[in-house]
Amino acid sequence: MRRKLGSAVLVACALAGPLRAQEARYYREGRFLVHEITGVVRDPAPRVRVETDLGSVLAVDAAAPGVRYRIRVRTRGADDAATRRILDDMQVSAALSGDQLLFRGQAMAPGVARDLVADFEIELPAAVREITVATGAGDVRARGLRGGAALATRGGNITVDRVDGPLRAETRGGNIEVGAAGATARLVTAGGGVRLASAGGDIVAQTSGGDVFIGSASGQVRAETGGGNVVVESAGGDVSAQTRGGSIGIGEVHGEVIAVTAGGSIRVASARGGVRCESGAGPIFLKVIDGPIRAVTSAGNIQAEILPAGKALFDSDIQTWHGDVTLALPESSPAAIRAIVDHSRGQRIKSDFPLRIYREAEDAGRPVEIAEGAIGGGGALIKIRTLDGNIVILKAKTSEP
Repeated sequence: MRRKLGSAVLVACALAGPLRAQEARYYREGRFLVHEITGVVRDPAPRVRVETDLGSVLAVDAAAPGVRYRIRVRTRGADDAATRRILDDMQVSAALSGDQLLFRGQAMAPGVARDLVADFEIELPAAVREITVATGAGDVRARGLRGGAALATRGGNITVDRVDGPLRAETRGGNIEVGAAGATARLVTAGGGVRLASAGGDIVAQTSGGDVFIGSASGQVRAETGGGNVVVESAGGDVSAQTRGGSIGIGEVHGEVIAVTAGGSIRVASARGGVRCESGAGPIFLKVIDGPIRAVTSAGNIQAEILPAGKALFDSDIQTWHGDVTLALPESSPAAIRAIVDHSRGQRIKSDFPLRIYREAEDAGRPVEIAEGAIGGGGALIKIRTLDGNIVILKAKTSEP
């Protein structure tokens, strides 16, 4: 059944000719009464914006030129005057003004979100350079877009794949999942997880309580969570990872790694720019590190390996209050070593390098074991310290890259 739009559920305001090519109809869908409007904008603007008090939004690549849209509003009830009045509480306008095509959904009565369901489906051709979405309650999905996207929802999930331009996604209560992003990506959620497969630029990923997973990024990565785990598999620039209660796992990084956790483990597979990491209560594992190391944990072992061909241009500091330290160094690496075991009982320092190992007593009377010496002609200072733990200094295998 086709009807004129009038002042019923959806009100379309056409400020330019292209929006006149649209159709509206009512129909039954199971227990729901649906009002649907479809249309085509033959000469689309370079920017599209969706602002709605409620409703899910789907934006996909269009095979044909022009913007095609399909908007539906549903409510339960019979096809009668009472149900129509409920539908009338949601008004949607479509307007073309200058370089922007705007879709707007407005709830006209308090509490209307409990009775209505809205869906916006929009196909975007290559001429559209950017889409902006802001919905009060609903999921947002985008797929195959050749421009940028700024997506926000107050109460749903955001799912994105194959977006060529810059991406911004923010939700107050859902998850964010991104496949391939061609440029920079900024992903923020107040309570869900963040997952991104790949990005062609810098990445910012923040959540108040979920996990963060980053597959690969060609630029820098900043990942923060209030209580979940952080995983970054690879990055072309620096990586900064922070969590208040989870573990941190970092793969191959071409820059510096900064990792901080209040209570989990830290693992770094490779870092070309050195590492700075701190754990409140967890072990630290560092491999193939090219550059200075600062690693501190209150309770846990530390294992670190400096890249055989690496150049430590600055001092390194490795400390654990309750745990052992194992450090592997290339034999030719120019460095000075100072290792200390507080409250040492027995011989706690072992080294493949010829170091001077001796004991002395602190002012408080506790025994301290110290090892000092230079390798590779001497160079930057590597300080190692543990409380009542063991320190092992090994020669790195020459076969390692």
